Amino acid sequence: MNSPSPVLIILALLWTVAAGTALIASITLSVRGKRREAEFAAWNPFGTGFLIAATAAIASYAVAAIATDHFSPSGAAFGVLWPAMAAMALSYVARRRTPSWPWWASAIFAAVGAALYGSLPM
Repeated sequence: MNSPSPVLIILALLWTVAAGTALIASITLSVRGKRREAEFAAWNPFGTGFLIAATAAIASYAVAAIATDHFSPSGAAFGVLWPAMAAMALSYVARRRTPSWPWWASAIFAAVGAALYGSLPM
């Protein structure tokens, strides 16, 4: 089995750090928002825009995994669900700070993460 490029590993690691930070921030803001700010709803990982982010993640994971011959059903489950949920966390955090966050930015974040995971042998 070929080992992945170090650049690919670094990019996947950076994406994972950004996704984890967005997830922790969304949970923190959601809990704080429940206590203090009634105008903000709690974070829902399957909220508005999840289908778009999941579709982008599915498409990019499939292309990357098939192109590198690393497709597996178990890898697909992790490689699609985690980027889609991380994109929703990023969207929640970004919309709290910038209300004009574009809907497509979350889909691109999910697609990039899924493509990175799809190209890595898991």
